[in-house]
Amino acid sequence: MPNSTLSANMSYREVIPKNLNPAEWIEVKINTGTQSTLQDLKTFETSGGYCYKRCNSKQFRNRFIYWRANQDVLELSEVSLDISLQRNHLRLRFTDSAVLNVSLAEQLTSITLLVVTVSSVHRYMFPLKTAGQDGGCGTIPEDLQSQSIFYDVNEKINDPSSFYVTDSFGTIPPNVAVSHISHDALTAYFAVAYEDKLLLHTMNCSSGHTITNEVKEPYLMPRFLSNLKGALIGRSETQEAAMSMAFSEIEGQIYLLVLYRNNELRLWSGDGLQTVASANFFTGSNHAGSGAQGPQNNQLRKINDRDYCLFISHDNGAEFICLSIVPDPGDNKGIMLVKHEETAEAAPQMDLINFDATNSHIWALWSNAEGEFHVSAGHLSSKKVVKWVTAALETPPDRFRLIMDQDHVNPREAYCSYIFHPGRFDRHVITKALYMFRRVNMQLDVKQLSMSVLKEQVCTAVEDEIQNELKDFEVPDDVYWEIATRLWGRFYSCCEQYHIKFSELMGLAVLGGMDAVCLVRRQSFSLLRPCEVLEHLLLIGSDSKKVATFVAPIFRNDPAMATGFVNVMQVVTQMEGLISEDMKIEMDKQLYDRESPIEVISKVVSRLAALAAENVKTITQKFQDIPNLGPAVEMLLDVLSIIDPDAPPYDYSASSRFLQPTGALFGSEYGLAILAETVKQMAMIRFAVCRNLLILQYLVCKPGGMKTLNIETNINYLNCYSTLVWIADTPISLTAPAGLYLFLNLLKVAVSLYKSLFFSEASIQRLSRALLFSGYTRPYGSQLRNTGNDQTTLLSLFLQSKGLFSALAMVQKTDSLQLETEPFNLRDVLLQIVGSINKMLWPESPIYVFPEWLLGTCQHIIVQDYVRLLSGWCSTKTYARRFMLAVSLLDCGEAHKAVHEFQEIASWVVADDFLIEHVLKSTQLYSKLQESFVRGEAISAEDTHAAMVQYYLKVIKLYEQHSALDYINHLANEAMKVLGSNDPQLPMFQSIVFNIHLQWGHYDQAYHALVNNADTSRRKDCLRQLVITLFNTKKLQLLMRFSYHGLQNEFEDIVESRARALSIDQNDVYNFLYAFHTDQGNMRKAATVMYEQAMRLQVDSDAPNALEKRCSSLLVCLNSLHLVDSRYRWIAKPSIGDERVASIGRAEDEENELRDEEDTSGQEVIVLELADIRRELVHAEALLELSHFRKDAASYDRASPEELSYLLASCGLYTAALKLSRGHTFSVLPIFESLTTACVTATEDKSPNAWSWLQNNDMTDLPHRNNAADMAWALLEKLLGDNEEKNSTLIKKSIVNRLLVMNAFVPQWLMDSYKLENSRELLHLFVKHNRLLEAADLGHEMIGGMLGAGCEYFDFKHSVNVTNPQLAFPINTIDLLLHALKVNSKDDIEYKMASIKLEEQVHRYIDTVKRTTEDKMGMAILQSREERQQQQQQPFFH
Repeated sequence: MPNSTLSANMSYREVIPKNLNPAEWIEVKINTGTQSTLQDLKTFETSGGYCYKRCNSKQFRNRFIYWRANQDVLELSEVSLDISLQRNHLRLRFTDSAVLNVSLAEQLTSITLLVVTVSSVHRYMFPLKTAGQDGGCGTIPEDLQSQSIFYDVNEKINDPSSFYVTDSFGTIPPNVAVSHISHDALTAYFAVAYEDKLLLHTMNCSSGHTITNEVKEPYLMPRFLSNLKGALIGRSETQEAAMSMAFSEIEGQIYLLVLYRNNELRLWSGDGLQTVASANFFTGSNHAGSGAQGPQNNQLRKINDRDYCLFISHDNGAEFICLSIVPDPGDNKGIMLVKHEETAEAAPQMDLINFDATNSHIWALWSNAEGEFHVSAGHLSSKKVVKWVTAALETPPDRFRLIMDQDHVNPREAYCSYIFHPGRFDRHVITKALYMFRRVNMQLDVKQLSMSVLKEQVCTAVEDEIQNELKDFEVPDDVYWEIATRLWGRFYSCCEQYHIKFSELMGLAVLGGMDAVCLVRRQSFSLLRPCEVLEHLLLIGSDSKKVATFVAPIFRNDPAMATGFVNVMQVVTQMEGLISEDMKIEMDKQLYDRESPIEVISKVVSRLAALAAENVKTITQKFQDIPNLGPAVEMLLDVLSIIDPDAPPYDYSASSRFLQPTGALFGSEYGLAILAETVKQMAMIRFAVCRNLLILQYLVCKPGGMKTLNIETNINYLNCYSTLVWIADTPISLTAPAGLYLFLNLLKVAVSLYKSLFFSEASIQRLSRALLFSGYTRPYGSQLRNTGNDQTTLLSLFLQSKGLFSALAMVQKTDSLQLETEPFNLRDVLLQIVGSINKMLWPESPIYVFPEWLLGTCQHIIVQDYVRLLSGWCSTKTYARRFMLAVSLLDCGEAHKAVHEFQEIASWVVADDFLIEHVLKSTQLYSKLQESFVRGEAISAEDTHAAMVQYYLKVIKLYEQHSALDYINHLANEAMKVLGSNDPQLPMFQSIVFNIHLQWGHYDQAYHALVNNADTSRRKDCLRQLVITLFNTKKLQLLMRFSYHGLQNEFEDIVESRARALSIDQNDVYNFLYAFHTDQGNMRKAATVMYEQAMRLQVDSDAPNALEKRCSSLLVCLNSLHLVDSRYRWIAKPSIGDERVASIGRAEDEENELRDEEDTSGQEVIVLELADIRRELVHAEALLELSHFRKDAASYDRASPEELSYLLASCGLYTAALKLSRGHTFSVLPIFESLTTACVTATEDKSPNAWSWLQNNDMTDLPHRNNAADMAWALLEKLLGDNEEKNSTLIKKSIVNRLLVMNAFVPQWLMDSYKLENSRELLHLFVKHNRLLEAADLGHEMIGGMLGAGCEYFDFKHSVNVTNPQLAFPINTIDLLLHALKVNSKDDIEYKMASIKLEEQVHRYIDTVKRTTEDKMGMAILQSREERQQQQQQPFFH
């Protein structure tokens, strides 16, 4: 305030913290073992408070304790406006002992509580969790800073050393007591006054030892003579009873100041227990009467150890008197009481409930005859009361406003929206009202009961009562409406009664450290704050001359200007009394509906003229008669103005100085509630001033003169303050979808609109993903969300999250206050912070804190309503609000409306700071624009163009999150319209259009969009997306149909990459590639694709049909290569696995490429021809065959062909095994040996499953036989003929050898075939295996054939003859055979006969050979002779 005179004359206003969490009480029962005295004593309810003295400590600044006592229950609550304390409510129950006095004292490390009951005295110490002597709190853990001093209270509070029983000192219980602890905290003093005596109890704080002394005068006469003296002079002991007491400690000495019923004040020495000074107040006073106390009780209050304030009641009035304890000038060691006569001031003609005093003020709580409470303050200046000023107390909820609101509205909706409006009724009140309404004894846990659940309980209870009255009868709607209105009205009456009861004032306490006053109510508390000038004049009012005098400093000490201002406010206040409540409510509704303020005022004026025309005329004339009316109105408008238009903008939302984990100034739930309520009170007062002033201006200027600057300014302020009231009063849910219970009382929002609401958390995430907002936090009130308060007001939520620390930063910067170090003064700081909050909320403020926060909360119904309220008249931040509206509409599902708003804002992005901050901040353009602003340069067209591009991108990101593809396409096309053909941003928007068509499934349009993309890399990326999408949707025909002009290589690379990236088990991409290359006529690439698929099936697949697919792929590969020119029937083998996969078909169309050329990476290119692929096919087919008979066939994938063939043979797959051997050099003899063994086994009938393995072989060319053995031998004969090479008997030898080993007979067809090929070898095998008889027969036949008998059945072409060449006779074999026959002939006649027969044949052969040899020799001789003769005769012929 400008000066002390203004502070002294300015009134106060009560601020009640609303919408708080239910108190969680720590219940402690204290039993002293005394007898019950409650039935014998009627005590008044008492209350008080104590403020911490450590104002410079952030931990204890703004922190106090208030208490209330009723009978034997003492409730103490510790409150901090800065830190939300835990376990801060303590309820002490002194069993059967009423509480008389409570006092609190602060020491360095603790708080001491002294309690006096009618039967005991108590001392309790609560440790302080401090950070040290410096008063800071930086070294205390965060959890300890938020702990109340009552946090650790437990049953140890019942320690016997902490109390002393006093019930044995009197038969009549005491009625007055006082307590005090010495400055050194070593001794506690308790003074207890009875009707007939005064006792002083002195307690040692260390041991608890207590000494009791009676405080009395030393009588020189017997007691009965003393009583007789009193009777003679008209003075009884009851008039000497103590009414009020106080301790004083001066220079280490304890004194007790006692005010008696006879208006006498005595100062007793605590050591000598004698009176050291006294004063009488029944003489020498203007209000003096008799010596007896008046109708009210005398009261004494301690200001400090030397100064006191007394309330003295007389028969004809009451007065306040200040006095001091001063040294006695006549006695160096004596003291005396000095009464300040100039401070004697008549008290108001009301009953005093309680009062308190400081060096500067006397605060009093009064009650009148109607039971209404009043609070007044007297300012002391030089020990003289200047004037009593009144405090405006809060009134109960207005039932009339509820009645007005419920017209044409469902009673349930009207009453619920009013009753459950945040802060209107406490949960305890509604719960008690519910008990009363139901008339049942039920209990609900209020701490765990949220308002939404409580609302359901109330609605159910009222609906049950309605149904009980209807009793299942069908009634008309108007009857039901009437019953519902009556029952809901009854429930509201219950709420109203309990609200009045629980809000009843009990007392007050001056919080000296905070320069504030606490009003203690029955179940809550409130604070008194100083009024601003407008509040004082409108709520309290006073003599205009006096007001003009003390407000003149505000107006540059211009008395004339101050007088004019006060006169205008007086007329405005008188107009407030003319306007009825229904007019105010109707006007509020019309302004909310955005009707023209001039039209609204004209309707009000018409109603006023009809109801009170004479009064209106008088007020109008008085308004016109004000001197200097124009300047006075301008001055009033200046006072109503919130912002300074010339102040530079500053981003207070970025400040984090006051963002502390444990809170900041006014950071607790109590502090935030007080701030929110103060903002609301001031906004409502100022709105009323604007409204009344506009009515007066309308009456003076008439409708035709309403275009003046002052009137337009007032209309603007009216709209602004209406918006502030709306912000302060709008409910918002913390748990339900945004705005679910919003404006039900006005029913301005359609039900269909609620269906489009989303949870704010999801909306915040969408904004964050679009880089438009980083979310919002609740640094101070985050703990409030989980305590049942699921609904609050928009203003409270704003203060909890961002508003408070932004306001503190503003105060710090603009007012240059050091909030962390300067002593705290509630009188000054509260209004400064509220002023900063108003600047942020002011619609025309350049500060973007509130709109930014509102957008971040994603409470879209509120956002839309906020924009609607400001549309049409507020020219500031227009484009920011339109952007907020567009985002809100989009999030509510109205994308068609949002897109129009977004388009309209696009060209103004660089013209609005809000859009620059939130749209461009994450871009490189942002810093460039900031530099331009700093230098004062104009933004270039190029930068504006770039900003629009970034803006469209952000908007498109928002639409993408809502899947609004139509509008994304539209926005992208709009963005491309402003871009040039060579703009580097154009391909990005073309890609966006492509993506939209792709998501729509418009694949043809998507293909054309990617083909037209100006950026090659983006074109390839789009093509990849298109290919992947079409593969996922199985639209392969489209992929085959597109031409891919200029993109074919990229297309092939993309498809190849996808083929290799996908699992081979479910991969149709290879088949598509094969079809694509086939369609293009490139069969080598098609073959390569199929071969790579076969390789991957071999390496990567474990599917059961992988082998079958592999065989099919290899077969297709072979077929494709057969369609290629014979010169190019080869492919380059791709590498897979850990090696780099070579590009399929790379450069295979080059005719002159060398097959053994190395690629660029230095790896050799393996060339595969038809034979190589065919071998792989046979190998794969063999594995496939094997897999039908062996489960572990896959483990033989890496087996050699030889090993695999033997495995096949072991499984009876002889044709497959022999097929595998073709093209390989390994021996097939083991296969035939295995088959021979199987044939022998089948012949001997040892294998009943001969047909099973026979059927697994190829027997298509074999004649059917009924015998499995015959079929087996036929298969062997066929396979032998197919696989035996010409002029080779290796296989036959192997078969015969196996037969002979198995001691089986050699089939005749095999014998005949073998004899034709190599009979000598066959004979040798027989001899080798000791098959002598068969060898003898064969030798006999063979020798016979040599001799000419059947030589055509053997491998020699002619017999022994003179004309034929000599034959090779197996002499060694025959000789060995004969020897063996001779050896065995001794025991077996058959061998002997065979030996004789063979010997005869050998002799025959020898004879024949001899004869033939001789003949040949003779012939040779003859021929030689003839030749010589011819040679001799030749010369003769010549």
